[in-house]
Amino acid sequence: MKQLTHLGVRCCLAAITLLFSAITLAAEPVTTGWLSNPDHPPVQVKLSLTGERDGTTANALLQVELADGWKTYWRSPGEGGIPPQLDWSDASGIEAIDWFWPKPARYTIQGIDTVGYTGSLSFPLQLQLATDATQVHLKGTLTMSSCTNICVLTDYPIDLKVDPSTLTPDADLSFAFQQAMAQVPQALPLAEVTKANWHAASTTLDLVLVRDGAWQAPELFFHSEQDDLEDVVFNNTAITVEDGELRAQIAASHWLELPELAGQSVTVTVVDGDFAAAYPVNLNAVEGPVPSPLLDGSTSLAWMLVLALLGGLILNIMPCVLPVLGLKLQGVISANGQSARVTRRQFIASAMGILVSFWLLAIGLLLLRWSGQSIGWGIQFQSPYFIGFMVLVTWLFALNLFGAFEVKLPSAMGSWAATTGDQHSYSGHFVQGMLATLLATPCTAPFLGTAVAFALAAAPGTILLMFTALGVGMALPWLAVAAWPRLARLLPKPGPWLAWVKPIFGVLMLLTMLWLISLMQSFISSTTLIITLLVLFALSLIAVWRQFGRKGVLITLSSSFLGGALLIVLLLFNLSSWAPKLPEDHQWRDLLQTNIDAEVAKGNTVFVDVTADWCITCKANKIGVLLQNPVYDALGAEQVVRVRGDWTVPVDAIDTYLKQNNTYGVPFNKVYGPNAPEGIVLPVILTDAEVLDALAQASATTSSITKE
Repeated sequence: MKQLTHLGVRCCLAAITLLFSAITLAAEPVTTGWLSNPDHPPVQVKLSLTGERDGTTANALLQVELADGWKTYWRSPGEGGIPPQLDWSDASGIEAIDWFWPKPARYTIQGIDTVGYTGSLSFPLQLQLATDATQVHLKGTLTMSSCTNICVLTDYPIDLKVDPSTLTPDADLSFAFQQAMAQVPQALPLAEVTKANWHAASTTLDLVLVRDGAWQAPELFFHSEQDDLEDVVFNNTAITVEDGELRAQIAASHWLELPELAGQSVTVTVVDGDFAAAYPVNLNAVEGPVPSPLLDGSTSLAWMLVLALLGGLILNIMPCVLPVLGLKLQGVISANGQSARVTRRQFIASAMGILVSFWLLAIGLLLLRWSGQSIGWGIQFQSPYFIGFMVLVTWLFALNLFGAFEVKLPSAMGSWAATTGDQHSYSGHFVQGMLATLLATPCTAPFLGTAVAFALAAAPGTILLMFTALGVGMALPWLAVAAWPRLARLLPKPGPWLAWVKPIFGVLMLLTMLWLISLMQSFISSTTLIITLLVLFALSLIAVWRQFGRKGVLITLSSSFLGGALLIVLLLFNLSSWAPKLPEDHQWRDLLQTNIDAEVAKGNTVFVDVTADWCITCKANKIGVLLQNPVYDALGAEQVVRVRGDWTVPVDAIDTYLKQNNTYGVPFNKVYGPNAPEGIVLPVILTDAEVLDALAQASATTSSITKE
């Protein structure tokens, strides 16, 4: 009997132990543990079921740990990146998975805006279980893109099995799930979208959001559940706030075509400090352009094409192009008396050189945009390799004009030219057109900035069409002579004076080369710059010696030294007789939007000047307006803060600022102040009256900003 009693006690203890073991095992959270890829250790992920279940809905938490300097992406990653994705096609017992996204942040690298996360983050998930599921097998692959200065796409295998009836809530995971859900923007009643318009003409969204209380530094993010909007990118957001009203203009673009969002549903996520909310809106189609300080008047494609034609035409009188135009005129004069057919073909060849150059520029900009790089008018001058190439080209052209060598065609091309009756190389005229285009790109003409800004924010087809219009506009004078060859007869007759024309244009081409070399100082040291000049000079002497012998070298050396000495004398002793001495430039602050906002909040007026060393129009604005009275004194006023962005080389902050203002080139000038917190955009070519008017309009007081 005693033995039976002991046996019963042991059996009870064993049963209790088994029971508690089963309870303990059931209470263990269902989790993958931390997963990492040995080839990509900076990122770890963990998927866990919280144990909470509401009917057929089970909560889960995807935790991500990113090493310092690494980021991953939001559901709509911006201009680059891939959002995290969970492929659960091999799972069983699951009908759907709802993925919730915490509020994101915007990151800008080299002018490219992306949206995502850094550090530690958690994505709440909800698994919709099958009604009759007795066993759930969550099997699939989590694919996550993470980036620093490189991007890595990593797969993490997910394999979890669970009986839904055994799920038991885990306190820590449940708390972490609720914390993560609190970071997911919801449609809060504290704010609402009062206007959501779609302007198809300018592919722009026009939004107004109002909230209880004042906006501080809001940011907007956009996404859509519709598959046909998957590749639409929303960028170049221009936001202005006034107390509780937020106005935003957002450019929408598609890599292949013009987006059409009329009647589409888009979710607007607004993040302002701790405030985060998401509002689904239906976009209303509105005829006509969105109001913009940049694009005054109609932004229809037809009107933009007209502006592109005018802008291209005006490029012909820019100083950079004059040496090439002079070279062309000299060629026409020297060929006086040739047949109308030959003249027509020569000018058509030059026009085709211009058009092909603009097409190449458009294709290059499209390739840069598709690769995620910043784009803009004249950005090739931010590359020392391009500048070096242009130095070489202008140097060779100058030597050719001085007669140091002649460009000879291959025999096949020479025979073709002879049989077509052309006395000169058609390819030479084609190259002249290309060179004129390349030298024109650092200049910005009236109408050109508006047309380029419209083009670079549009679809690829529109970009090609707009750049074709620019090319046709620049080629109009050449095409006019091709259409009416008799126009060439209006030029002076050739004579002995023509022998001096080539050297004059050679000097102009050398000056262009020296200007290009001066741009290299932003990329190489002064010593390297001097060595480059000496090497080019030595090579020039060798070319002259081979063509003209010792006498030619002596003439070149003496002319160079005499010309250099004369230039130094003029600069040292007679500079004041040529032009009034320019005053010392003001002190300028670096361009940062936060600094602008802070100064305006203090009641100051802020003058922004975005410039570049290679921008001829920028230099003209500086010397002709900014360093001359009355503008110089107005900018020196106590309540005026001067901010300058130097775009000679790519700078992320300047790229972002230009994109936010829907512009793609320099010069760009804008005035902010208490009466114009959103800023007043100035024309490309400045005048005293326009600058002073903008300063007076933006400032809180006009007592020290007066016009003369």
